[in-house]
Amino acid sequence: MPLVGENRIIAKLGLGLLSRGPHRVGLRALLDVCGLTGKEIDSYHIGFVLAPRVNAAGRMSSPDIAARLLLAADEAMGDEARELATLLDTENQRRQQEEAEIVAQAKKIVETDLEVGSRTVIVVAGPGWHRGVIGIVASKLVDAFHRPAIVLSIDGDIAHGSCRSIPSFGLLGGLETCEDLLTKFGGHKQAAGLTIETARIREFRSRINAHADERLGPDDLRPRLWLDGPLPFRGITAQVAEELTALAPFGAGNPSPLFTASRVEIVDGPRRVKERHLKMAFKQDGKVMRGMAWRAVEREEFVTGHRDAIDLAFSLEQDTWNGERYLQLSVADFKAPTAPAAPALPAPPASASEPTA
Repeated sequence: MPLVGENRIIAKLGLGLLSRGPHRVGLRALLDVCGLTGKEIDSYHIGFVLAPRVNAAGRMSSPDIAARLLLAADEAMGDEARELATLLDTENQRRQQEEAEIVAQAKKIVETDLEVGSRTVIVVAGPGWHRGVIGIVASKLVDAFHRPAIVLSIDGDIAHGSCRSIPSFGLLGGLETCEDLLTKFGGHKQAAGLTIETARIREFRSRINAHADERLGPDDLRPRLWLDGPLPFRGITAQVAEELTALAPFGAGNPSPLFTASRVEIVDGPRRVKERHLKMAFKQDGKVMRGMAWRAVEREEFVTGHRDAIDLAFSLEQDTWNGERYLQLSVADFKAPTAPAAPALPAPPASASEPTA
């Protein structure tokens, strides 16, 4: 749901309650296993820490595990709640492993099979792919290739599919044009599910792509970042951070503001984190900022080659280390510098407090 209007108010109030407590024994156990006890909960923690563990129960085994944990209210159930929370954490790790393996297999098919990879809509299938994670895999393929993606798990004569799209292509409308090929289907413009006979997958791939080719051009398949404006490092102050925080929580319909900084020097890194992310320190006009480029390990060579001057697209996020809060950059993209260095802003007054970078 979009985080605007009353949705945003409900989410903001709910996040405050999650941060303050008090909580039932089950939720306390989950927060503890996630390392969030005593921390201020924000939309990132919901989307990438808490919710994946709760959802992992239904994806990998039974949603009853999560239901029992969240409904636990008796303080005497502390040990059981801890076991359930730990089980959710284990199931989430299993989900991550299954997901990574299927993503790797699907990407290899897209990159090596012309019948799949050269088409507007990615339709990829594999025997025994875990049905609980193929929706996430489809989203990862959309992120990687910026095309609609349909991922099918083949189980004998039947295949079950999960679909994700880009803003300019309506999935449900596309599936409706292939209705005669599908056993069942449903969903909406951006996400859908389907069941199809395995023998009809190839024809389905051809039909859905014929429909998409009539509606999408090369420009629709080009990924874009919508930037809110330039923000030189000297303009990143405690006041700016506080004002941006007032716009939270961020998510669908209310994305975190995205800024640009030109001709930035990389003074430390890039260093790999968990083999997926790049951690760096940047410097512009004498000011150093830490930063993390999430899921950007494939850009490591480009970043290293432009460490003397690179343009950034980033949002600001607050992190905590050893009990101290500081601002860092969440880097969305890099590009070779195309503009002269931004004029320096006057230094803030001595009384102004700036976050430690």
